[in-house]
Amino acid sequence: MEESDSDSEDDSSSDKCLNVSIRRARISDVDNIFRIYSESIQYLDLESKEWIAGVIRKRSKRIRIYVAIHNKSVAGFAIVYKKRDKAYVDALAIDEMFRGRGIGECLLRNVEEALAGEGVEKIYLTVKNHNNRALGMYVKNGYRISNVILVLEAKLSNIDISVDKKVLDRTRISIDSVKRASIPRVKLLDLTMWNNFTWDVDEAIYRLSGEEVTIITVYNGRRIAGVAQLSTTSSKIVVERLALSYYRPTESLKVLIDSVKRFADRGIDTSIVIPVDSSKTSLLKTLISMGFRIVDSEYVLYKDVGEEQEKSISSVALAKHV
Repeated sequence: MEESDSDSEDDSSSDKCLNVSIRRARISDVDNIFRIYSESIQYLDLESKEWIAGVIRKRSKRIRIYVAIHNKSVAGFAIVYKKRDKAYVDALAIDEMFRGRGIGECLLRNVEEALAGEGVEKIYLTVKNHNNRALGMYVKNGYRISNVILVLEAKLSNIDISVDKKVLDRTRISIDSVKRASIPRVKLLDLTMWNNFTWDVDEAIYRLSGEEVTIITVYNGRRIAGVAQLSTTSSKIVVERLALSYYRPTESLKVLIDSVKRFADRGIDTSIVIPVDSSKTSLLKTLISMGFRIVDSEYVLYKDVGEEQEKSISSVALAKHV
């Protein structure tokens, strides 16, 4: 997840919310959302205009886009995933011409209230390690740092994988487009926290929007050893999702990276990019031993909106009692 620099530099943004309305995005908003997205988001890959339109058309309870309207214009947006009593803010960005007016905080607060009203107790988001203004805005609004996502990258020519031949002999690899690939209905170990919210929803949106996304599935006998979801550019293979079997995950990781490398083998300048939770220590060590290097990082933040709602209810009840 990435966001534009925080647009709030004072504490009077609550008053400015009077001039901002928040609603679910409409198809007529797509061009403006995509423009703000393209100008503001700095991340591994950017979603397309078709993907944004697909999210709006699907009208899913699991993913939605909110827009902030100011002076009859789309001033910003937030892309939000929901899964049972938890939610993940994948992106929040404000149009550059509307920054500094507290609109980001208005949008965030409205999103929190909407999610809390649906039973969400905890909201997660991530912030680039160099985006101190956005980090400050979230911390000021009650978010706490819980983890770090490390972004690893390696050129194909520098990746050295040692996989036992017996392991390779008993593996089967399936490479397909997201349109034809079947989603494995088994519990896997995702290497980033956001994939717990996004992967199944995103695959449905990719199918709807016609996106070109590749799915590599590795089987160890009948058991799924791992899954990688890839998006490609001329020079990078971005592993948007990497999930492994809980059975011998390090071995599964080596086989899966070997499969991605062979799929991506288009020249020595091509790189593979993989985001990984810093808590996955043994898997990080394995990737670094293969030749991957840490090139960036993001803070994982969370907020207990359920806890805040309980405090608010208690305060109201106490005031009435007094």
